[in-house]
Formats: sequence, C-alpha cells, structure tokens
Amino acid sequence: MLGNRFKISIILIFLVFCSCTKNFLDKKPANQLTAETAFATYQNFQTYAWGLYDYFAGYGNSGATMPPAFNSQENANSDNISSGTQSAYANQSKLAPSAAGGNTGSLEIAQWNFSYVRRVNILLDNIDQSSMSQADKDHWRSVGYFFRALRYYDLIAAFGDVPWLEHALSDTSTSVLFGSRTPRDEVAQHVLDNLVWAESHIKPAGEGAKTNTINQDCVRFLLSRFGLFEGTWRKYHGLTGADQYLEACKTYSQKLIASYPSLMSNYDDVYNSEDLSGGKPGIILYKQYVNTIFNNPQVTRYTASTSWNCEVPKNAVESFLCTDGRPVSTSSVYKGDDSIYAAFKNRDRRLYYMVVPPYSVKFINTSVTNQAGNSDNLWAYDPNPDHGYFIHYMNDSIAGNVGKKLPALSQTVDMKSGNVIPNFPHFSSYTVALSHLPTAAVGISQMVGKLGYFFWKFYNRLPMDGSSNYGGTQDCPLFRIGEVMVNYAEAMWELGAFDQGIADQTINVLRKRANPTSWPAMKMTVAAIDGGFDLNRDPSVDPVLWEIRRERRVELFGDGFRFNDLKRWGKGAYMNTTLLGVKIYDKNKMYPNIKIGSTTLNNTNILIDGGGNSGYVKNLPAPIGWLDKYYLEPIPLQEIAINPDLSQNPGW
Repeated sequence: MLGNRFKISIILIFLVFCSCTKNFLDKKPANQLTAETAFATYQNFQTYAWGLYDYFAGYGNSGATMPPAFNSQENANSDNISSGTQSAYANQSKLAPSAAGGNTGSLEIAQWNFSYVRRVNILLDNIDQSSMSQADKDHWRSVGYFFRALRYYDLIAAFGDVPWLEHALSDTSTSVLFGSRTPRDEVAQHVLDNLVWAESHIKPAGEGAKTNTINQDCVRFLLSRFGLFEGTWRKYHGLTGADQYLEACKTYSQKLIASYPSLMSNYDDVYNSEDLSGGKPGIILYKQYVNTIFNNPQVTRYTASTSWNCEVPKNAVESFLCTDGRPVSTSSVYKGDDSIYAAFKNRDRRLYYMVVPPYSVKFINTSVTNQAGNSDNLWAYDPNPDHGYFIHYMNDSIAGNVGKKLPALSQTVDMKSGNVIPNFPHFSSYTVALSHLPTAAVGISQMVGKLGYFFWKFYNRLPMDGSSNYGGTQDCPLFRIGEVMVNYAEAMWELGAFDQGIADQTINVLRKRANPTSWPAMKMTVAAIDGGFDLNRDPSVDPVLWEIRRERRVELFGDGFRFNDLKRWGKGAYMNTTLLGVKIYDKNKMYPNIKIGSTTLNNTNILIDGGGNSGYVKNLPAPIGWLDKYYLEPIPLQEIAINPDLSQNPGW
C-alpha cells in the first residue's frame, strides 16, 4: 500500500533480487548487482516500483514540516493562499536559479531535475529481457509510462520544452546529455501516446482490487488532468493542436465519471479521514498513513500551531457563491462585509471548511485537558448572538461534522493539551483585551494571522501519537473524482459542448454534496448565466466559463492547482492584486481600538488600508506586477553554462 512500502531501502531491494541459474557456468556473481539479477521476475519489478510512489507528496513524508502544497512557490500567493510574504512573481523578484534543484519528489516539483525520469527508465529498459509473460511485461511498461508521464507533466508545465529521455542515460550518452531541449509538441505527444497505450495494457485493478496501486483508473485520471492542462495551455498561448488533448480529457473523464457515480457525503472527510481505504466513494488513489509505520508529519498540529502562515485573501473568500446560487455581487442573500459575521452567512459551505468561520467565546480556562473529549467546560457562549452563530452552525447543523467543530483548539504533538482559541479573526501579536473577554484570554499565540481569514482545510481532531513524535495518520487523497468532474466540465466548454446535462453530471453533483441544505437553490442553471450574472467577472471571459472556473477554484481550493491554472489560462495578471483581509470598523465591537484609516492594528505590523479599500486589513503592499516571462520557469544558469544548446526561456 501507499505508505508502509515507501521507505524500503533500495539496497535491501536489490539484495533480495539475487538469484541463481541451473547452469553453474552461467551463474551471475552473488555479490554483484546486474540488470539480469535485479529485474527478472514480476516481484522484482513490483518491489522496485514501490520507490516510484514517493513522487506523490501527499501530506508529506516522514521528517517534512508542513503540507508540501504550501511549502512550494507554485501555490503560495497564487490568488488563493497568502503565505505571508510577497509573491516573487507579482513583485518581479523571481530570478533564474544558479543551479538545478535537489531530488525531485521532494517539496518543489518545478525543478530542472531528471533523476526521477532516470529511475523510471531503468525499470522500462529492463522489461523486455525479463522472464515475465507478455501480459505482465505490458503491465509494468504501462506503470512505467504512467510514472514517467507524471513527471513530464510537471516538467512541461514548468519549462515548456524539455529533453525527452526515452532510456536511462550513461556518461557516454553525450549526444543527449549535451543536446538541445525537445520541442514541447514532441514531448507532449509522447506523454499522450504513452498514456493512451498504458490505459489499454495495464492491469485494470493494478496489483489487486484493494492494494491502492497504479491501475487503469489512475492512467485515465492522468489523461484527464494532462489533457485539460495541455489543451488549454495551447489554446490560450497560441499553440496548435489543442483539441486532441481536450478530446483526451473528455474521453477518459467520461469513463471515470461512469465508474465513480458517487462522492463521500462530507467534503471535509475527503481530506481529514483517518482511513480512505475500503473503496470510499470517489477516491481513486490516496496516500496512506499508518501509525508508527508511516505517519504524516503532523500536518494537523502544524495547521493549529504558531508556525502556520497560510491565509485566504478577501478576493478568494468572495469567490464562494451564496446559498441562492449567485455570486456576492448579485446575490439577494449576501449581507455585505461590513461585519465578517454577515459576510460569512448564507455561503457555500465549502468556505467554512477552508476558512475558520468567525466566532467569539467567553474564556474560562486556558488549558485543554482532553482534546478528544468535551471541552464545553473551558469556554462559554458570548451574549452577542452573532458571536456564537457559527459555533452552533458547525457543531449542530452540519451532520457528521467532526473535524471542524468550534471553537478551534490549538493542537500539540499528542493532542492532549493545548488552548481554546477564543475568537476568530485571531490576529498576530494581539495584545489588547477584547471588550467582552477577560484579560486571561489575551496572549494565545497559536492560529494567528494577519488578514483575518485563517486557512484550516487540514485541521481536524484526529488523534496523533506523540510518544515518539510519529505524527498524524489522516490519509491524503491523491486522485479523486471531484477533480475529474471539474476537468470534464471545463474541457467540454472548450470543445463547445457544455450544456445543462454536463453541468448536472459535474458541477451540480459537487454543489449538492457540499450544500445539501441549500439545494436546489445552488444548482447551476446554464440558461440563467448571462453577462450580468457576476458583476466582478473578468469581461474577457465568457460568463459560463467564468462560473465553471469558479467551481474549479472552490472545489480544488488549497490543493495546489491555482498557479498552474492561472498560467494555462494566460491569466497570470490576476496576481496583480493587493492582498486584503477582513473589514474592521469600530461598530463591530470585536476590536474596539481599530480606527478606519489607521496605519496599525493595536501597534502590530497589520496594516489597515486607508485608500480606496478603506477599512480592510492589508498585509502587504500592492504588487509591482506580473511579467509574461513568468509563464515558463527559467532554466538554471549552471545548466546552460554546461550545455549552451539548452537555450533559455524567453525573457530570462
């Protein structure tokens, strides 16, 4: 399974591969590793392939400190999440690296690094001379094609033209080592052709129906993801051949949607379940974490610690629809944002799983004695009904909600002690007692922010083993049908075939699952979407396409897709946005010392914008602006110095 087999030592792998032959004269040296001894049987290939699963970062491997999506430049500051620092792209401070990155499969996937491709090619190069049957050879070739395509998808997305490596290189492969980059057209075609071949030759169930391995559905999933990316990149960047990739997305998305007709009933459970095994609805592949064997690096504790720097800017919060199915600009049930309580009411429930809903409680004790138990004796409701509105909503109105109960609790290594967070928004360096709280409530340093919209998608109350610092055990979804649905909807629009039927198969399935109590008011009705549906729409984007992209943004919020989405749409300039937070007035009575137009929030480094956005928390200055050269990453300077034939990407 993904998880308990990732850490197998390659040295040990090869030692168990040693075998002998009946002919003594042909016997291979027992103390030497060769392709003949290492790659002979089905089990040899199976064991070698376990190491290739490390490419799936999930919630991190042992020793990592935070979810990889938020330790990477791809996702930070990409219009969904603020990491607390100015985006290098929006601030024009992105520089070409001097050298190539480290081992691919770690936290940064946009690295000029081909070591993983070599690892896959070693497997592929040794299939034909093995003793396996032809069907088994086809299976492992398909698995190899999948993993190689997975890496090339990231390389193409980052760099465009990249060397295509069909075989593992040696130090004598000078024509390739010092050759030029392979044109994007050719590399993308190889990826597509390999995946199409693999889809029809891989074992449909992979290594068995319950082993959570690469199978036919995983290949179809990658065809859906890659087909949409490459097809839309080509369309919006003036390249030819977009339709064959969009058609691939369409074809294989249709197959998957037919095979996975239902979803897990609670959106939050997709990301915060201790166990995704057993055929959970809509889960195609997941990374498994098993206590004391392969734990995630305490992602939950990190989210609720003093170190989490991920918040959600105002414009991203406003992308979530209201419960009448309309955006904030035209909704009849949206109450405005003069009060954060008003702004959060009557919204797509997925917002509450991304951003801690506003609340405030009276503080009684500062220590949580048993986080898994009842903490009601540690706090009491504030008399103001607004301050307890979302506590009631999250705790009582959402059936099956376990991980996102309020008030939020800080989480320690063993999850048996911590603090009740008395209020949200919960600002950094907050030193002045709130008017309705005793002084004892002041000074809690966990789960603080600078914008007021605290990102907590991976927060939950699952137990962690702190005795040996093993960490958390919630499984991470890698491939899920929710992504396929938004892929399919977008591809069908790009192919001119999106209609109400497609909306009902995709977007409306997702909305109904997320908002059962607001259904059918939140249903997408294609005929009702016109130029006035959203007054905040980018006028260069078709109104229906705008709503399809909105659904993608919401359903995949925080999963690490947004930056690549902006790039493939040619919309990098969306990042030229000042990151604003909550609106704060004296009349809110939550932060009585705040004045509109003031420069500080209680003498901290949180700014209140005094210009056209008067009254909103402002974390960072306005960006300098996106440059079109950022659509492709720069080739490391050292690589070009070694091989001038590589050439640099435009503008660098």
